[in-house]
Amino acid sequence: MISRRAALGYAGGAALFAGVARAFDQGLIVPLGAPGLAAWDDWNRDRYVGPLSLVSAAVLAASPHNTQPWRFAIGRQGVDIFEVPGRALGAMDPFGRERILGLGAAIHNMALASTGLDRSAVVRLLPDPANRAHVARIELGREDQRVAAHPLLETIGHRHTDRGPYKGGPIASAALAALSAASGSDAVRIALFDAGSAPGKRFAALTVEAPQALVDDAEMMAASHSWFRQSRRDQDRLKDGLSVATSGVSPWLAAAAAMLPEQSAASEGGYWLDGTRDVAVPTASVFGLILVADLADRRTALLAGGAWQRLHLMATAFGLAAQPLNQLPEMIDRQRQTGRPPQFSMAVDAILDDALWRPTFAFRLGHPVTAARPSPRRPVSEVIGPPARLAYDVERARADTAAQEAALSKKSQ
Repeated sequence: MISRRAALGYAGGAALFAGVARAFDQGLIVPLGAPGLAAWDDWNRDRYVGPLSLVSAAVLAASPHNTQPWRFAIGRQGVDIFEVPGRALGAMDPFGRERILGLGAAIHNMALASTGLDRSAVVRLLPDPANRAHVARIELGREDQRVAAHPLLETIGHRHTDRGPYKGGPIASAALAALSAASGSDAVRIALFDAGSAPGKRFAALTVEAPQALVDDAEMMAASHSWFRQSRRDQDRLKDGLSVATSGVSPWLAAAAAMLPEQSAASEGGYWLDGTRDVAVPTASVFGLILVADLADRRTALLAGGAWQRLHLMATAFGLAAQPLNQLPEMIDRQRQTGRPPQFSMAVDAILDDALWRPTFAFRLGHPVTAARPSPRRPVSEVIGPPARLAYDVERARADTAAQEAALSKKSQ
């Protein structure tokens, strides 16, 4: 008969083996192949050319909870970008505002990528009033043009969200001035606050209060948890969402966490709250808000998403770490949706110079301790659809032909 001590030993050994197996499964102890990360290599190794290269850049853009709410249609003259409402955050993003921000970030990456094709590009936002999902069209010019590659082009494949601790210390004034001016549009403003300033301290307090309210909202946490990928298999199969590997903890702690049973929505919320209160807020050098005049305007949301992508790419070029801290805007949306008193919307007025401009995105900046890890992305092959651009390409060809015939006719007269 096996003694109780031996039985406990066997049980403990079995639990340890199962935990180690989970850590191996997630690639946290011995690195395994990572199909979910192939999209980063595709871009960094210039796998795609022409319009497909625009999509290769787009899939590396930021999106809320790494939901990647996009689909693309490819044509000889460019790319159409479509919103996928099904890739939604539910109660975390009740009006789809953050989803549109993510699409704006993808559009910005595509515009940058076009400068590497030696072809001029025109970006048309919301080009089809009859199709709400059609958020943008990138029209490429002739192939014999010379266009200078944008300085941020090479940064696209190195921009990663850093959720870990930062070193603290001031950020160079020249870098802050450049980041403050990164809005790219009069419809968008960027406000930066030194973490030690009065507005910075108020921002920090609200950014701790907001996730506590969010964690207390079971529907919001369930929506968030649905995008948490518990295993390496899910990460490589779905190629989206959040995971322990990109949570910002050290590889050893990530491995230890992977050995534990799968997280529930409640336990995930606890870790998230602790990380915000104990790591993200106290180690940041600078906090920031992206502001717009109308939170419900889709065009402005696309521009704001582009502003975040531009700012994060610039921060990467400066050697800085960056992380969205969007709990405050999310709680503003949630209180509006549920008809609760606008506690957070009113509280944020204390840190704004002009209350007519509202926060649509919040973030932190600082000096990285270690390099941030890339998150899984769906590759080009999984996000391109049927040739929806065909009709447009035919119309464009007809127009070009008509213009050429008119020019020839005029010469012959």
